[in-house]
Amino acid sequence: MCLQKLCLPSILLAALVLSAQSAWALGFELSETKEALKLDYELSATDHGTGRVTINLTIANEGRLKPLDRGVQLVVPSKDGTGYVDLSVNLERETADGKQHVRVHCLRELAERAEIHLATNTLDGKQDPLTWYYHSIPIAKYLKPAGEKNK
Repeated sequence: MCLQKLCLPSILLAALVLSAQSAWALGFELSETKEALKLDYELSATDHGTGRVTINLTIANEGRLKPLDRGVQLVVPSKDGTGYVDLSVNLERETADGKQHVRVHCLRELAERAEIHLATNTLDGKQDPLTWYYHSIPIAKYLKPAGEKNK
């Protein structure tokens, strides 16, 4: 009987301690500009006239975010403004000529709301436990108005 009274609190304490190790890290959006972060990237969006868009991102320098160890992500925020996202996916990066290249093909409707996040665990080479950072690139400003053709 005494053994049962001691075991249950011990098991609960162990479960509490072990679960604390798996806490989620908190991500912060950086408000600094591309230039302040010393980022060198080019983004282009091609509207195919079929309701679909191809987005190309070329990263020449990761700047103060180096390395982008959390990756490059496509994030589509929810229409209702709640802070939830309709889509979030890590994008594959290819390296050519010393630059990283990312390509996404999606519906124009999604691209108008989408952002590309350059995500890292470090800022200026320093890492805080359970913290990560991202620079957001809104795609809408790279899209031409609907109906306007690419030259």
